[in-house]
Amino acid sequence: MQRRAKLTEIDFVRGIAILGVLMVHSTSEATIDMKTSGLYGIYNFLNIFSKIGTTSFILLSSFVLFYNYYPQPFTFAQLKKFYRNRLLYIIVPYLVFSTLYFLHRWRLNKHEWSLPDMWPSFWHKVLTGQAYTHLYFVFISIQLYLLFPILLYLFKRFKWLAASAIIVGVVVQWAFFLLNREYWQVDNRGSWSLSYFGQYFLGAWLGIYFDRIRSWLVIAKESATVGKVISWCVLWAVWLSAGLGYVWLFYQSRVHRTMFSNALYDGLWDAYTMLTPIVLIQVAFLLRDKMKSSLWVAALRQLGIVSFGVYLLHPFVLFYYRQHPLHGGPGYMQHLWYAGGFVCALLVSWLVVYVLSRLTNLSWILFGSVPAQLEAERAKRKREAGNSVTPGTVSG
Repeated sequence: MQRRAKLTEIDFVRGIAILGVLMVHSTSEATIDMKTSGLYGIYNFLNIFSKIGTTSFILLSSFVLFYNYYPQPFTFAQLKKFYRNRLLYIIVPYLVFSTLYFLHRWRLNKHEWSLPDMWPSFWHKVLTGQAYTHLYFVFISIQLYLLFPILLYLFKRFKWLAASAIIVGVVVQWAFFLLNREYWQVDNRGSWSLSYFGQYFLGAWLGIYFDRIRSWLVIAKESATVGKVISWCVLWAVWLSAGLGYVWLFYQSRVHRTMFSNALYDGLWDAYTMLTPIVLIQVAFLLRDKMKSSLWVAALRQLGIVSFGVYLLHPFVLFYYRQHPLHGGPGYMQHLWYAGGFVCALLVSWLVVYVLSRLTNLSWILFGSVPAQLEAERAKRKREAGNSVTPGTVSG
């Protein structure tokens, strides 16, 4: 069976998701240090409303896998290729950056450089996704890649399971939340894939049934009906309400030390992070037609292509940026300094990933499939440019 067409719109969603990650990390210190500022509500909003990165990437990963593999027979040869690609393009960069960040933290903590002490600590952190604060996402992704062939088989074997994937995912996720709270009390709950089964199974459902629901996802005047418009408004209203409610909880907790139940946090977080990728996919379809006419839209897609590399690298940029804090000066300078952290994390990481990916064929060791994606995009632009040249304009 022929593979489904590549959805370039997904790159826009990745671009927005990585902006969310950078915003969360660049405002994390401000949510602690700026509580007396009159703009603290803005910092809190940017920090919490932007918590869409990890969950969106998980949903997108699931969406792309099921979109590509579900319609086809999943052969043993495909299984070997699947795991080979994940080994080379996910696990290798994960191990490389885990090593770099582990050594970085070891040096900062001024531990003795003793291999017998370092080795057990290193492997414990690698095997639990704790070599650095952001690497838990890659650790979760590896868990989900291990599960993917099993879930793909079950969804193909039992059509009712595929049709009810969203319900099943949410039920499993919340069963884990409740059982963990009452009995297991697993450390670092957010580092385990069961915490994201709702998002993952929603992505699977979207990937499986995308051809059927695409016409509803695309917001277009020519295909709009009363029913569609109402459903779009309901989706966006519920999404915005859940997001703002989640922001409000944290503001009350951080500023007024108000205590809320874990179930309320989890409920609003789950609703917000499951609806966000759907909203972003709709936004991506709106942006698609502007890609050739808007430099900013084209840049957002380019950011989406390099997002994995930016994700892995940006904490180094933020760390060294924060080694040069402001001392005194007008109050607005502090706000500019925090904004500068976001800009540097974005631009420096983006530039380094892009340049290294173009300079060396070995950059996949650091950034996985990013170099290949950049090269494919470059080749595509060349073909499009060649096809747009009329016969009468070719010289020589």
